[in-house]
Amino acid sequence: MAINWMALALVAFAFGLIVFGLADFVRARQRTNKKEWRALLPSALGLLLLAVLFFFASRFAVQIFGAPLLSLDLPAFAMTYLTTLGIALLAGALAFALVYFARRQPWLAWGVAAGVGVLALGGLFALTQWNAQPAPSKPGGPEHPTLAEIKLPKGFQAQTFAENLQEPGALAFDDAGNLYYAEMVDGNLVRLRDTNGDGVADERKIFASGFKNPRGLAWHDGKLYVSHRGPLEVPFNPANIWIGQISTLRDTDGDGVADENKIILDKLFSLDIQHSSNGIAFGPDGKLYIAIGGPRVGQLELKGETYWFQGQPRDDWQFAGILQADADGKNLKLWARGLRNPYDVAFDAAGRMFASDNGDESIPVPDGDELNLIEAGADYGYPYFFGVPPPWSATRAPIMHFVTHAAPTSVTVYEGEQFPNAYRGNVLTALYAHGQAGSSYRQVTRTFQAEQDGKKIWKTRSFVEGLDHPTALAVGPDGALYIADMRGGKADANSPGAIYRISYQGK
Repeated sequence: MAINWMALALVAFAFGLIVFGLADFVRARQRTNKKEWRALLPSALGLLLLAVLFFFASRFAVQIFGAPLLSLDLPAFAMTYLTTLGIALLAGALAFALVYFARRQPWLAWGVAAGVGVLALGGLFALTQWNAQPAPSKPGGPEHPTLAEIKLPKGFQAQTFAENLQEPGALAFDDAGNLYYAEMVDGNLVRLRDTNGDGVADERKIFASGFKNPRGLAWHDGKLYVSHRGPLEVPFNPANIWIGQISTLRDTDGDGVADENKIILDKLFSLDIQHSSNGIAFGPDGKLYIAIGGPRVGQLELKGETYWFQGQPRDDWQFAGILQADADGKNLKLWARGLRNPYDVAFDAAGRMFASDNGDESIPVPDGDELNLIEAGADYGYPYFFGVPPPWSATRAPIMHFVTHAAPTSVTVYEGEQFPNAYRGNVLTALYAHGQAGSSYRQVTRTFQAEQDGKKIWKTRSFVEGLDHPTALAVGPDGALYIADMRGGKADANSPGAIYRISYQGK
């Protein structure tokens, strides 16, 4: 708040210099009929101050210095403080004009002034009454919403598939229709079964345990693949260095507990619990694809025109993008780059890959929380660009931006038979931290292509609202959507996680 008011004072001061310089220039020209350029020096100084202010807080400063020199959120500042300043300047100019006009037509001028005053007071009263109404986008509900707060389009229904869960962070169905979820902190992989088909899990069993921060699950060829972290040195890991790993699990005797555990990929990048090997998925080519996080902007060093991290130039990175490997972990390579911290990957029926990406929460850069259409060998800009890159960059723009610091997590594509046709092929994205403007709590969005002016464009609509902290999505064999909601997590034991089942009951 303080930095915004200080910036507003600087902007007002700069505008004052600009106006004073222009007025002095006009006055000097009227006196001497010459262009007194020196009179414009205050205006030049005001413009310079504005340019420096906005540059130091812009994304260009991030690209040059690794972080903004001023922690000023430019879009929010422009929408609130600069708008207020602009309205105040316009009101001041109107008052000045009325005073000047009153010298010639006093009764008319003061009549207009009185009318403007009455209208302004009436507007303030109306806005006061409007603001007194409860805001539909922020209901006065519980801190951690429950099933009762979930809002869906007409014809859809939500039910609790499983409750009292410990931080569910990933979901995957096996060939028999059993649902697995990963406990992100406790490290258990749990199998849920709905034995009577009523849409509620009635059997819960730990399938495997002992994993550190499992963040991705995928079922392939009779095995459960899990993306997690592991120690660099076993068994004691004295340096406390953790790496990304991919393991496969099998239940060979059919007792519901994995008895075969094999690490197929080791020593993947892992910065911490948030930036590591994340979501995984198998493509139509049978290859394993891994969303892999990268360093934060402030942890990078710019040498010349290239970013470096721990002695490694950006183009040599095996992180901050999408990895591809064979199903047995061989032939690992970086398949696409330039994603800061992609959380999840998913494929549609046509074989197109989509991935969520998270912007840097430590700096006020307005872009970076996005949905991308991923192509082999493509560069999506990070760390050089956030959001839409300049045309000359030859990097790919996202297909959809989310609200700043929305923290998009899981991605899945609806290819089921239960929902209406309009939902077929929609890319569903869970927003963990902030919902889109006007939403209640957090949400799941749906992104799809639509015709506009003879071209196909991407559009996003809200789908499921009233969630707390959605972390994972999966479409079940029954065509329903399953949503893992972390809710209070370890921070609030009274609000444990849940998995919701979204089905369509309309006609």
